[in-house]
Amino acid sequence: MIVTFREKIARALTSDAQLQAELRGMQPADWEPLADLFAARLPEFDAVYAVPGAEMLAAQVARIRGVPDYTASGFPTGSGEVALFSVHLQAAERARQAVEAAQNAGWRVLVLGTAVERTNKGGRALLAALGVQVRAATQVADTPSGLVFERRTPDRWTTQAAE
Repeated sequence: MIVTFREKIARALTSDAQLQAELRGMQPADWEPLADLFAARLPEFDAVYAVPGAEMLAAQVARIRGVPDYTASGFPTGSGEVALFSVHLQAAERARQAVEAAQNAGWRVLVLGTAVERTNKGGRALLAALGVQVRAATQVADTPSGLVFERRTPDRWTTQAAE
């Protein structure tokens, strides 16, 4: 259940290192609720691809949706829409590289689904400039008193990429 995931993240908000450790330590069963959420809530897509670290999440979404997972093989030359997945969206450099690889192969990256988005790290803005929507299961903000759940964006699912 997504509530269990948010509870894990809440306990890990004591530091950036603790948050990273919690995300790295997640097991396949821990990703199932997020895979179910993304499979149910994301728009239609033809394939998935994982930014390094999100392989388990992308594989589960691919299985649920019945689409190919190009993480291991790379994007074949072709066309269609792909969903990217990441574990922890920050500055989005790896996601940008994945978007470029997909575009070079003829694919359109429709959306990036992420387990945790650090809202003040700039990843969403970078991806929006590339025409990619971001859907985050959980948003976290860096504040002077430490990491907290983001309160400025109440509905992560309706924020659209720049058009």
